[in-house]
Amino acid sequence: MIKRKAKRRAQPDKLCFTQHGFGYEMPPDQQIVLIYFDQQGLLGEAGNFFRHYENCSWKSPRGKPYRNWKVLATDWIFNHRQASKLLERQIQNRLTGH
Repeated sequence: MIKRKAKRRAQPDKLCFTQHGFGYEMPPDQQIVLIYFDQQGLLGEAGNFFRHYENCSWKSPRGKPYRNWKVLATDWIFNHRQASKLLERQIQNRLTGH
């Protein structure tokens, strides 16, 4: 049986416009970061996130520039929520004596 090869279409020229603040603009505009964190229900963490990565110049510990700030923000939000849950469990365990 012969495998059918996929037809390759010529790639059209990329569009000339860019969408600012939608994840790929680095570094992101602080207002866009605030809006994103507000949508996730963690507006108070937006400043901490932005300051942290501004101090790192939006580069990884190895010096490689980050490419997508929303991936960083998603990880930041996940870690914050996990730390909050852990703190709540620890407080609950102290109150109940476990």
